[in-house]
Amino acid sequence: MIPASTASTTTTSSAQSSGATPLSSMDFLKILVAEFQNQDPTAPSDPTTFATQLVQFANLGQLENIDQAVQTPASTGLMQSASAYLGRQVVAAGNQIGVKTGKATSIVYSPVSADSYTAVISNSSGATVDQVDLGDLKAGSIQTFTWKPASSIADGAYTVAIESSKQAKLSGLLEQGVVQSVALSNGTVELDLGNLTIPGSAVTTVAQP
Repeated sequence: MIPASTASTTTTSSAQSSGATPLSSMDFLKILVAEFQNQDPTAPSDPTTFATQLVQFANLGQLENIDQAVQTPASTGLMQSASAYLGRQVVAAGNQIGVKTGKATSIVYSPVSADSYTAVISNSSGATVDQVDLGDLKAGSIQTFTWKPASSIADGAYTVAIESSKQAKLSGLLEQGVVQSVALSNGTVELDLGNLTIPGSAVTTVAQP
């Protein structure tokens, strides 16, 4: 039988050279069980060595618990903060709207000159699916466009362009909607407004709907 200290050294060297994942507490326990199942009855393991290994096993378990305790609050705290967005109306820069079960998010815009304007809605392929006459608008006024899609329009994200009578497109459009759910993706908060996802960091305004 290989002495316990030698077996431990051999296992560690092999793991380091192969780039394997470090042993977990469960792996360590399996090694201990296997060692006692296969020991030489005429030369049993030294009780002192066994006690030392048990202490090492307990320490490993404590370290894993500490690691989990350190990591968990960060994500938990972030989700708790993100949950404050639920049911709130948020605004972020962008020109997309989301459609879900026949309802669409909104676009906020401001005409640069007095003129008649049209909202042109396109799908993900760039094809125009609808055009809505917005009427004559004053320069500098704050306007909100909420699309009412036809029943034939599928759920999903669509792009909006606000055009003047000369087909000049307005810049500085804002996406607006009520947060329906929140999620974490690679440490970043993402807000779902209904088939329209925006990062929490992009939000410029939060209000009651």
